[in-house]
Amino acid sequence: MDWVEAISLGPAFYLVGSIPTAYILVYLTKGVDIRQVGTGNVGALNAFHQTGVVGGLVVLAIDAGKGALAVLAIDWAGVPDWTLYLSAPLLMAGHNWPVLLGFRGGKGAASIFGISLAVQPIPTLITLVPVVLLVIMIRNVVWSAAFGFVLLNIMLVATRQGAEQIALCAGLTVIVTLTYMFSIREQIGESIKTRQWRELFTNLA
Repeated sequence: MDWVEAISLGPAFYLVGSIPTAYILVYLTKGVDIRQVGTGNVGALNAFHQTGVVGGLVVLAIDAGKGALAVLAIDWAGVPDWTLYLSAPLLMAGHNWPVLLGFRGGKGAASIFGISLAVQPIPTLITLVPVVLLVIMIRNVVWSAAFGFVLLNIMLVATRQGAEQIALCAGLTVIVTLTYMFSIREQIGESIKTRQWRELFTNLA
């Protein structure tokens, strides 16, 4: 019955991912719908812009914790390891397209951080250092996070981690990238149309 238990975890992780941390925090502290302010993204960065550093860090910690939960719960439940490769993407899908908010959520960056921290803690923590430094230097979280994702994938390959873990990290990175690109498709189209290349790369947020 292991496979039945493993598959049943999938919907559970989707629902856990669907808990809209940023929406709840901003609504409780500011009384507004985070989808209607700032970038409209239901994530830590927009929560930071609306509530400040503490609010942004709280959302980041909780959303990353949900990602780590997907890994730790599998160990606790004693189900096959392959369950991770089903539950982790579904948890991210819940974060990005939450049923509780009409399938309009975040991008999944914090979820990836939590998942990778639980699966590969040392490479993830090593990657975090240059990402933080880059945020301080260029003051652009989007480009810094993108650099972190690329660096983490390179480190997993360079250190010869398992093919399954490399594929999982690469796959989740692709999901985050495509979700983000789709969310700014109008901005990309306008920048290309007006040939404002610098604004396209500097205004990402």
